[in-house]
Order: sequence, then structure tokens, then C-alpha cells
Amino acid sequence: MNTLHKVWSLFTPAEQRKAIWMLLLALCMAVAETAGVISIMPFLSVLARPGVVHENPWLERAYSTLGFTDTASFIVALGIASIVIVITSSVFKTITQHLLNRFVHLLRHSISSRLMARYLAQPYEFFIQRNTAELSKTILAEVDMVMHNLIQPFSQVIAQGIIVLAMLVLVFAYNPLTALAIVAVVGCLYGLIYLLVRGRLKRIGKEMVEANRQRYQTCNEALQGIRDIKITHAEWAYQHRYEHASRTQARHLAATDTLSQTPLYLVEATGYTGLILIALALLLKSGDVAQVLPGLGLYGFAAYRMLPAVQIMYRGFARLNFASATLDNLHQDLTLPPPPTAATGQPPIVPRQEIRLSGIRYAYPSTPDKPVLDGFDLVIPVNTSVGIQGPSGAGKSTVMDILLGLLEPQAGTLSVDGQPITTQNLPAWQAAIGYVPQQIYIADASVAANIAFGVPPEQIDMQAVQRAAKAAQIHDFVVNELTQGYDTPVGDRGIRLSGGQRQRIGIARALYRDPPVLFMDEATSALDCETEAVVTESIHNLSEQKTIVVIAHREASLNACAYVENLNYCPPIDK
Repeated sequence: MNTLHKVWSLFTPAEQRKAIWMLLLALCMAVAETAGVISIMPFLSVLARPGVVHENPWLERAYSTLGFTDTASFIVALGIASIVIVITSSVFKTITQHLLNRFVHLLRHSISSRLMARYLAQPYEFFIQRNTAELSKTILAEVDMVMHNLIQPFSQVIAQGIIVLAMLVLVFAYNPLTALAIVAVVGCLYGLIYLLVRGRLKRIGKEMVEANRQRYQTCNEALQGIRDIKITHAEWAYQHRYEHASRTQARHLAATDTLSQTPLYLVEATGYTGLILIALALLLKSGDVAQVLPGLGLYGFAAYRMLPAVQIMYRGFARLNFASATLDNLHQDLTLPPPPTAATGQPPIVPRQEIRLSGIRYAYPSTPDKPVLDGFDLVIPVNTSVGIQGPSGAGKSTVMDILLGLLEPQAGTLSVDGQPITTQNLPAWQAAIGYVPQQIYIADASVAANIAFGVPPEQIDMQAVQRAAKAAQIHDFVVNELTQGYDTPVGDRGIRLSGGQRQRIGIARALYRDPPVLFMDEATSALDCETEAVVTESIHNLSEQKTIVVIAHREASLNACAYVENLNYCPPIDK
């Protein structure tokens, strides 16, 4: 019931309503299955002894109402009717199964999309504490695992359970004692096996989650750090870590499949043995093959429909245990508290006088008792350039993240012209900001797409792209040295560009929207001295039109700044 509650909570209200409709379709499918099984009985009865047509009131009424004159044609009609009913039942079952599969796979799309949206909506601190490979694994792998090993099997448990129930009701109506015997034998067999493997399935399910996490993390680290791995010859260490996790996952998947399929062979043998025993019992009881044949046909056809359904149900329950650990992780992340809703449609908050940090205190979640900043004040006049310098760990990047609104201080305020920046108006403040980080993220796209980052290709303003590229001193390189100009792909993480070229693209990206405020975090650290001097001069020229904050270690990067704030007095803290 706990698993069912968690699965139900993954659905949106609209999906919950669809799930109820799927349940009704499964009920209709069970009715169709039952009709197909029942249709075989009158045909076998009349086939074994044609005189039954006139002895059975229902058959007699159908015979006379439909105007039959001989028993042979009536037998043919009964056979054709049974075929039509069974085929119709199979077609309806196929359509229902398709609708169930479509519902499950669209649910996979919905859950993964909502999980992605929930992650992206989390504050920046969330990503400081979580491994990005783990988040990727949850979105791309664990959602699929929950779908394949939990929600899809659960839908099968419900659909096939209804069919099994319908078959049992039918057999019970025909012979209650036999029905009870079938339930006792099959139920005990599956129940005993399930009780024996349930604990093992839960254990390997938890180990599977950890192995999958290690696979994603190792793969992510190895491919992103390929330069360092090649230089230090660490290929074997990463290969060994990956193989260990991958082998563990493969063994657990094999064990799960085996434990899920094992009862099938036992039940097949049990079912065949039971069918022979029922036939002999009916023959000894009546002594008339004509009376045995209809009952035997009913049991045989019911077993043909019921035993695969019972096996699917068992596999569903087995997978429920295997996927329970994954479900817990997924449920926990999908129920992350949403951030406060920001007001939409606000114009950018453009500073007219000053940007001010007042009494800022901030400590990272991992070291709450060691503040990086404590009682920190900073005033940034409009249309001037302010530099921030200090040793590593002094809090320079933390100041920048607070100015950007990525981090919320535990005390103090960020204000623009006396207006505090809060969660509600943060998007309006960020709309006025251009930001150049120390590590530039370059997407596997064209130069233009990287400068106009996040803008759909058909909406890119090429004039703005070229204006920003000229200010960042990269326009001549793009036009003269790249074969396709601004349409040239730059490769994964900009691998076809030098470090300085990537940094200049980052500067151009910050200038693309012509923001009134520009924040630069070690933005020229990868540039040569000549290019740095040119970019610094461009920043100096912009400082009369924009408010610029520059973080840098090198004095040369701060030469164009009108004022330099030194953070030497801040205690160095390892973040």
C-alpha cells in the first residue's frame, strides 16, 4: 500500500483520471476474455452430443429463434460464433493493451519532464550539494527503471488481475470445489516463491541504485576530465571503477529476470498435471465423455488465459520489490519543495544610482558555522567599474554569486537604488545583468548560438551577435579564420577553440543583450597579455555606459576599474 501511494502521488490529477479510465478499460477487457472462454462450452457440448441442442433450453431457444432446421448447420454456426467472439476479444485486448502502454510511456515523459523542471527550479545551493551526474541518472535512468520495473508491471498486475478474477468467477460458477482447489494450488505455489525471493529482490534493488549511480558518475567524470586522465594515465582506474559498477548492475538484472521467470515452468507443469487430473475426475464421476468434454474445454481455455496472467502478476510484484528503492529516490526528488513563485512580466530593474550589499553574512550549507562573509558591505555606483580582489577562499566568487542572486545570504540585503532584491523581483534584476564566469560553458552548437545562448536559432539577432563579438575582440577571428563564420560548430564544450577564444565567446554572450550591468568573474584569466589589454580597454570604454564589477587576481585586469575592493581582511574559508 505504501508503494501504491507513492506511485499514485507521481501522477498529476489529469493522469490520475486517465488511470481510472484505464482501469475501466481493463474491466471491459476482462469481460471480453470471459465471453471468449464461455463461448467454447456450447460448441463443445453440441459437438460431443448433438442431442444437447434440444435438451438445453438456451440452445433450444437459439436454435428455433434463428430458424435452423438441422443440427449440423447449428454446430457450424456455434463454432463460427465462438471464433468471432474470441477474435473480437483478442482485438479488444490488443487495443486496450496499446492504450495501457501509451498511457505508461506518456507517463514516463511526464514524470521525467516534471523532474527536470523541478531540478531546474531549485536554488543554486541545491546544485552545490548534489552531484550533477546523480541528477542526470535520476532523470534519464531511474525514471525509465521505475516505468519498466514498477509502473508498467503495476498496470499489468491490475489488468491481468482482473482477468484472473474473471476466470476464477467463471470456474467457480461452473464448479466451486474445483475453483477453490485451483486457487489453493496456484496461490500457494506463487505465494511461497514470492515470500522466498521478496527480501533478496529488495536488497539487490538497493544495490542496483548504488551501482547505477557509480556508473553515471564514473562515466561523467572520465569523459569530462579526459585531458587530465590522459596526462596522468588514469584510464585503468576509471575503467576498473566503471566495470565494477556495470558488472554489479548486470548481475542484479540477471538475478531479477531469473527470479521473475522461475515460477512459470513450475506452474506450467502444475497446470498440465491439474488438467489431466480434472479430466479423469470428471470422467470417473459421469462416465460420459460428452459431459466431460465441455468442462474440460472450459478448464483448458480458462487455464490458457489465466496462467500467463498469473505469471505476469507475479513478475509485476517481483519488480515492485526490485524497484522500491528507485521509487523512494524518485518520489523524494519529485516532492522537493518548489521555490517561491516570482512575479512575471516585470520590467528589468535598471540601477540609476547604486547597487548595495549591506551587512552580508553567508556560510555554505556544508560549513554553516564558518561564514565566508560576515558583516560585509559594498557600494557600487552606477556607470562605473568596481574591481574586487583578494586571495583564494576570501569570498570573491561568493560576493559575485550574491550579487547575481544565485545565493541568498543568511543576513543582510542586496538592494538596487534602495529597493531590496527578493525572490519575487529577482528575475527582473537578473534581466538587467550580463555575466561572464571564470569557467565558460560552451554548448555543442554554432558560434552564434553560443553567443545568443538560450535563444532559439530562428530568433537570433545576428546584428546583436556581431556587435557583442566585436566588443569581446573575437569578431575578426570568427569571420577570417572559421570556415562557416558564425555558423561554425565549436564541438563538445568548445573543444575546437582555445581557452582564450572560449572566454571571449563568454564575454560576447554577456554583452549580447546589451545589459546595463556587467559582472565579470576572472573573465580575462585565459587571455594573453595583449588580448587582455584590448578587452580591458573595451571594458573601460563601456564603464561610462554600464555598471561593471570585475573579480580578478591580476592587477592588470583591474587597471580599468575606478575603484578596487580588497577582500584580504576576510578569513580564507575552504568552500
